[in-house]
Amino acid sequence: MDINISRKKKPQTRWVLIIILAISVLSVLIRYLWLLGQADFSIERNKLVFAEVKHGTFIVSVRGNGVLEPDHIQWLSAGVDAKVEKLAVKAGNFVKAGDLLVELSNPQLLQQLAETRWELEAREAEAIASNVAQEEALLAQKAKVLGAKLDYENSLLKYNAQTELLTKTTGTVSKLAYEQTRLTTEQLRQRWTISTQQRSKMEENLVAQGNARIARLNKTRRSLESIQQKVDNLQVRASIDSVVLDLPVELGQRIAMGASIAKLAEHNSLIAALKVPELQIRDVRKGQTVVIDTRNNKMQGIVARVDPAVVNGNVQVDVAFSGPLPPDARADLSVEGEIIVAEIENTLYVDRPIFAQSESQSPVYKLTDNEQFAQRVMVNTGYGSSSEIQIMQGLSAGDKVVTSDPSLWDKHQKIRIN
Repeated sequence: MDINISRKKKPQTRWVLIIILAISVLSVLIRYLWLLGQADFSIERNKLVFAEVKHGTFIVSVRGNGVLEPDHIQWLSAGVDAKVEKLAVKAGNFVKAGDLLVELSNPQLLQQLAETRWELEAREAEAIASNVAQEEALLAQKAKVLGAKLDYENSLLKYNAQTELLTKTTGTVSKLAYEQTRLTTEQLRQRWTISTQQRSKMEENLVAQGNARIARLNKTRRSLESIQQKVDNLQVRASIDSVVLDLPVELGQRIAMGASIAKLAEHNSLIAALKVPELQIRDVRKGQTVVIDTRNNKMQGIVARVDPAVVNGNVQVDVAFSGPLPPDARADLSVEGEIIVAEIENTLYVDRPIFAQSESQSPVYKLTDNEQFAQRVMVNTGYGSSSEIQIMQGLSAGDKVVTSDPSLWDKHQKIRIN
């Protein structure tokens, strides 16, 4: 028996899917063409950097890189030509005042010291001998003066007695004897006077020669002290409690007088020497607060000096620390510094777009609400720091702007962000 089977027709779902797909593609194409018509330039989102406008307290700061430098440095130099015999320390060692750093040698100087010492001893002996001889001669002259005085006084007594006898006209004294006595007395008086004058001159000569000997002795002593100082300087010692920054000598090296031997710096007397770009230096003033970052620690300081000169586009700013230094602080350590120029409350600010200048009018690309486009707008800026800038007019809190380099699209008023 044959059974007839009737087949049902399949619904034409294939055509329905094709139509839906075509409509979707057409919608995407229309939207794409519409977007193309909104902007002449497009760029991928991952190639851009965005920032949001904030409202609050804006800290105006200037950044600079630099190193820690000693505030007080002392160079020790050689006082004479010498040879390096011993190095007692190395660069980086901490030393106290009086510690031996380098030992030098100079045999000629030691020989000169010994000869000068012998010369001084000889001069001192000669001075003693001369003093004894002069004192002996002075005593002899005093005895001579005393003898002349006694002879004069004795003759004067005789003369006075003869004068008395002669006035009485007793005839016991002849006129000739009387005149001889008078002449002898006068001669003895003059001899006594001259002897006294000779004694005075001898005393003056004794003082003058004594002063001359003292001057020669002092000259020799000063020469000995100078040579002794040079010999002492062969032992180069630290003058202050410090750290040895440099020791530019080697064992056996011959160095000339005045050559540098050691560079010392007080360990706790460091400053930060920052290099600030010349375009950002105008707001930096002495006394402003600075935060120094050693990458391990942060230290507070103040601006102590702003160099008046510009070197290679930078200005040096010296920062003095206002507190104790951390253990890792040492000379030539690389640091970063942030100088707090001002704090402005209740203002708008944003991450600094490239090429945006302080206190000027600059073009900025602001994102639309759907963030698919960026529209070029003019913005008035105020104070600027190294990473942020104050917004005076043109943007509102919450707006997003492009901070990337706009060189590729700066001729377009609006760009599309894919």
